[in-house]
Amino acid sequence: MLIQRLVVSPWKSNCYLVSEGESSTQCVIVDPGITGAEAVEAALAERGLSPVAILVTHGHVDHAGSAHTLAAHWEIPVYLAEADQHQLTRPGAGLGPNGDAIVIQYLGRADLPAIEDVRDWDGSFELAGLTVTPRPAPGHTPGSTLLEVSSSEATAVFTGDVLFAGTIGRVDLPGGSMTQMRDTLRRITHEISPDIALLPGHGEPTTLAREIATNPYLQPDN
Repeated sequence: MLIQRLVVSPWKSNCYLVSEGESSTQCVIVDPGITGAEAVEAALAERGLSPVAILVTHGHVDHAGSAHTLAAHWEIPVYLAEADQHQLTRPGAGLGPNGDAIVIQYLGRADLPAIEDVRDWDGSFELAGLTVTPRPAPGHTPGSTLLEVSSSEATAVFTGDVLFAGTIGRVDLPGGSMTQMRDTLRRITHEISPDIALLPGHGEPTTLAREIATNPYLQPDN
């Protein structure tokens, strides 16, 4: 499995292009970011890849803001938990009272065009030679989802803004919940292999083993 990380958006969000291997001509895009379409298109062209779907870990605009542009260009579906789908067209809804103003600052408009094909998660499925297993992980947003993506030789988990190296995502934005986040983190420690690569929505990769040992939010008293 080949994974290319692109840092996109003013918030330095991680976008990932994931393909089965060196000879693959297809891929999936994980979290295309905001104002990230140009960088994604350049990376796709350089590697000779065609995306078959966009996978979005949660609805915040710094992860999903360019989904409509890429989905329309490639005529591909966008997968996002139903609870966060409203943010695809109304991104300010996920950012609090000044959300619309923030979105207008970067995009010049408060609303985004509707995406023709938006799909909720519904169990594991196959795309571009990859197996995608969504794991509901509310806390940062109601629809936050960990995405376990596997090829025949490797597995990685895209954690969005749930779990980072050394910390966790915010719970003070609309729909956030520390209670739900704690429940999610407890489940993660039991559901995910400690040695699998965790690829977060911001910052550097890590592993669950490292986070259990060092992340204060994964300690028993939290």
